[in-house]
Amino acid sequence: MKTALAKSTFITFWLILVNLLAVAQTDSLTCTFFLYPKASVGCHTYISYQGNAGTSATYTWNFEGGTILSGSGPGPYYVGWTTPGYKTVSLTVLSNGFTCSSSHVIHIVPAPDNYSVTGGGSYPSGGTGVHIGLSSSQANYGYYLFKTGSTQSVANKTGTGGAIDFGIFTAAGIYKCQAKVDSAPTSCLAMMNDSAIVSIAGNVPNQAICIVSFDTAQHGNRIKWYKTAGQHIAHYNIYRQTYQYNVFEKIAEVPYQHPNSYIDTLSDPLVMPHKYEISATDSLGGVSALSPYHKSIHLEVSPGVFGFNLIWNAYEGCSYLTCRIHRKIASGPWAVIDSVASDVISYTDPYVTGGLAYYFIEVVRYYACPSLKSAQDDAVSSNVGVSAPLGLGENSADPFLVYPNPVSSKVSIMIPGTGNVESKAMFLTMEGKVIGEYDLTKQRNEIDISLFHPGIYLLRIMGNQSTVVRKIIKE
Repeated sequence: MKTALAKSTFITFWLILVNLLAVAQTDSLTCTFFLYPKASVGCHTYISYQGNAGTSATYTWNFEGGTILSGSGPGPYYVGWTTPGYKTVSLTVLSNGFTCSSSHVIHIVPAPDNYSVTGGGSYPSGGTGVHIGLSSSQANYGYYLFKTGSTQSVANKTGTGGAIDFGIFTAAGIYKCQAKVDSAPTSCLAMMNDSAIVSIAGNVPNQAICIVSFDTAQHGNRIKWYKTAGQHIAHYNIYRQTYQYNVFEKIAEVPYQHPNSYIDTLSDPLVMPHKYEISATDSLGGVSALSPYHKSIHLEVSPGVFGFNLIWNAYEGCSYLTCRIHRKIASGPWAVIDSVASDVISYTDPYVTGGLAYYFIEVVRYYACPSLKSAQDDAVSSNVGVSAPLGLGENSADPFLVYPNPVSSKVSIMIPGTGNVESKAMFLTMEGKVIGEYDLTKQRNEIDISLFHPGIYLLRIMGNQSTVVRKIIKE
């Protein structure tokens, strides 16, 4: 009897306690949530429940036409509105059979107008820096200037309705501006137009050419330069001297990630030497000073009374002690026939054959260029010069007439007499490679060379009594 009474008393006490706890929970359940008082159209603003509901609670949100970018349950949510006005955000929470409700109003204002970042530029090392501003602003909007790579703003200004000056800046970099409708640190930002670049003149390291050499494959000058990592170089600028002394024009830009060489296919190495300089542009737009120039070697070969006369100009841009003279006869192999001191610029090679002779001059450098594929890439070479001994070249006794020269499509070859004498014509590159052979069967023979690449070619005409070699310029 006593046991049953005690049990009944415990159950009654437990029910009273549960009811008391329920009343307490009903009184303490909160529906507070965080919401910024203001945001702009198109901005996804932060909203999050801050009450004390348990993990099993359910949440019913009403964002009054807002679009949910992300979020569920208690949040946080990121919600945006497409029209301005006052929007009511409401929340109902259900937890353990008890509910609470809450609502807040957010003012959605038009998105900030877009204005342009102004100022920036280059200033000398050790100088005071450059101004950065904004072309205009809206009153009471916040404007924040950021330097690329940093999450913290470097300057903040409140809009006045007119232009803004953020101040003077010395740190090199790219600066952009963002606008906010309030001062809350996590509210969204609207990017302004353009950016300002601050660079320090003279901070881009000076560059240096390694060699300028004749490229036999593309018949142009190949410029090779030193390439150093860690200088934030965006591209290299290549300059060639114009027809005015010491006046250089920019002919190319080579991206940093490309090989450190450039072939100037528009140069005339078979006609004259050329001077080159380079500079570098960094990722901020700063440009280094022009490098010291390098001047290529131009070789001329002509037949003399006792042999082939070679004349060339000295290479300029690096120190060297020796020049090697290379020769090949007709289609034979190249061989070094002699070496001369660096101050010698002429040479006579006694006749050893009655055929065509090819020559080029090589400079023997003290040091090799970096990042080269082979030792041959390091050679400083002149153009290839070619000639035939007296009696086989162009002279007053030449019986053949060749026209026009220069030629763009068809070249005509006139054979003396009736044209019944068997003759042949052969076109060769300046390196001696045969690219076309033709029979001359008439007094006037027309040959189509329109498919030849522009450049200088050798035309070898062989008749019964004589052989002549002409230089033909293909336009």
